[in-house]
Amino acid sequence: PLPIVCELCPKRQGAFVQVDMKIPTRKSHWVHTVCAKWHGMNYVDIELKDRVEDLTLLKDYFKSLSVKCYLCRSGIGALHKCRQENCDKYLHLTCARSVGTCSVQHGEGLEGIFDITSLEHQPWTLACPEHSDVDPESIPENSISTDQLVSIAKSYPPEPLPPKPFYKMTGKERKVYWSDDDNLAQFFEKVMTNTTGAKCAICDGRVDQHDKPCNECGVLVHTSCAYTFESQFSSGTCSACRYTKASIGTEDYEEPKCHLCNQHGGFLVKSSAKPVSMKVWKKGSRRWNKSLFGGTKYCHAICAMWNEQSYIEHFENEPIAQCKEVIMSNGMSHITHQFRCVLCGMSNGIKADCSHPECRKSKEPWKYHISCARAAGFEINDDMKTCCFRHVDSSSVFRARLEDFLEVELCRLPDQTIRASAPISWDHASELFHAAVTVLRTLGWAWRWAEWWVKWGDNWEPLIEDHQNEADMTDEELKKVPSTPESRCADARRCRLAAFGAALRNRDYDKESGDDKAPLERALKAVLSTPSLVGPLKSKEIDFYVTWLSLAYHSKSSQLFFGDDKIPVANDSFCLHTADGSPKFELGERPLPGKNRPEKGVFEPTVDEVDDFLTDSLPSLRVHSEGKKKWKNMKSSEHGSEPNTPNHPLDGSSVKSNNANEGGETSEEEFLE
Repeated sequence: PLPIVCELCPKRQGAFVQVDMKIPTRKSHWVHTVCAKWHGMNYVDIELKDRVEDLTLLKDYFKSLSVKCYLCRSGIGALHKCRQENCDKYLHLTCARSVGTCSVQHGEGLEGIFDITSLEHQPWTLACPEHSDVDPESIPENSISTDQLVSIAKSYPPEPLPPKPFYKMTGKERKVYWSDDDNLAQFFEKVMTNTTGAKCAICDGRVDQHDKPCNECGVLVHTSCAYTFESQFSSGTCSACRYTKASIGTEDYEEPKCHLCNQHGGFLVKSSAKPVSMKVWKKGSRRWNKSLFGGTKYCHAICAMWNEQSYIEHFENEPIAQCKEVIMSNGMSHITHQFRCVLCGMSNGIKADCSHPECRKSKEPWKYHISCARAAGFEINDDMKTCCFRHVDSSSVFRARLEDFLEVELCRLPDQTIRASAPISWDHASELFHAAVTVLRTLGWAWRWAEWWVKWGDNWEPLIEDHQNEADMTDEELKKVPSTPESRCADARRCRLAAFGAALRNRDYDKESGDDKAPLERALKAVLSTPSLVGPLKSKEIDFYVTWLSLAYHSKSSQLFFGDDKIPVANDSFCLHTADGSPKFELGERPLPGKNRPEKGVFEPTVDEVDDFLTDSLPSLRVHSEGKKKWKNMKSSEHGSEPNTPNHPLDGSSVKSNNANEGGETSEEEFLE
């Protein structure tokens, strides 16, 4: 017998064709060509004839009838009822043919469909032995007995029992369910398309059931945030997807992407900007189309709205981002091009300033792309204010985000206690999943913010209930964890915080089979067992976080910004380790966190790896500070002095002259621009 079985009958010999399963599985499914034909199943591709449509509904129908084959005594697959009126016997086609005593009327042969008028019985029908008129002399010698058919049916691999509904599973049953790749794919399809707990791509607030994602890219926003949301999604797709569908393949088509930051995807709106003067510009020219003034340009709504010098206006019922105040006169860069984003290190796009007074007053306030800031967990307020890592509100620090995540789980339990055995509804699973994505996304930037946390700690504050008095409570009751820069440095190295962020960013746990299971869970457990970072967690709480953060990683959600979806960063000294020049944002020669089993406890053996903890590792954010020196030195050299151009640790961008008067003298402003 063949090592494959028919989905509709117990017989293993014959001509098979593959079944096109709606939900992909690791195991291929097959069906006899004749069984599929008799049940009216269609080929997926009538030309290729290599697959037939999914059989699930057909099989489920016969299961609901609770009938069995009269000959083999099994309810495998799908059956045919005896053609005799009032006969309640069902048979498998192959069983009826194999036994030889059943009348089987095919509807076509090698030469095509039979002429019905020439047939003794209706085509595609059969009869049980009692209602058949088969001549005993014509029964084939290779016919088999009903006892043999029963034996064959008993050897048929048992069909898996219908799984328990997800919302009825215990914690242990959920782990078994998730351990199967097919189940896991089904789980992700359910929770990632469920908007419960999902966040708006603009304001980051929770969406509701009335907010629908784009049919093409899946971006989801509040109706109110998108302003004319109904107009934007009247066809089920966002503006950027509609533009792509209408323009892709044309000469002037440019893939919609935000020119204000480096993040791919997200809610994009059309961008508009006009130069102050058109004297040096010619519409339609190559230079014009390549500039930020020409062509069809897009930017994230969040990038435009959270910048004081750009704004959203409406033109013909569609939101347009007006960016004329943030684009340089050269049409190729933005007004903050001389400053780096403190997170990604890139100087392109537009950067926002930290809104905190201390940062505002400092010699060099922190600047960052809004999209980078949100992904890394900085504070982005509804009142268009943002705060950097050092000045975020207590509700925005990493520990507070973890606590908010846990609160989602505790709120559904009557006793406010973690119980892994408690069933979970699909809506609640969706809410937990989306919360896990937000937390893990922040951890993916730990390669950058770990050294800041070591140096300054965080602004976490205990949440005091109405009936509590903080003055009467101990540090243990308040869950305060005292730490110093030195102790946090030891903690960050012990749990390998920065290396873990780099591994997440690049999806390094996907590179070797099995690394996305035990090693990933061990790495998560090490981070979550660091009280100075996450607070004093109980073992059940750690297990809860590990489970859901692992699921978030396995989902490969684009909202994580890992792997192919990661936000580009500067590959120069701004994002390199001071000691050896290796990238902070890649593991490089560092071993994968969690790969080595701990000798004792949850922390792996000490790894001697480079970091910039407790050093002034963040250089100046000003990119073109060297450009000014070069310009001054160039002017000095005109008077016979030797130019003095010291090496600058941040020189990651070339400085070009934009002299409009060919052969004329270059001004300082033109040189720096």
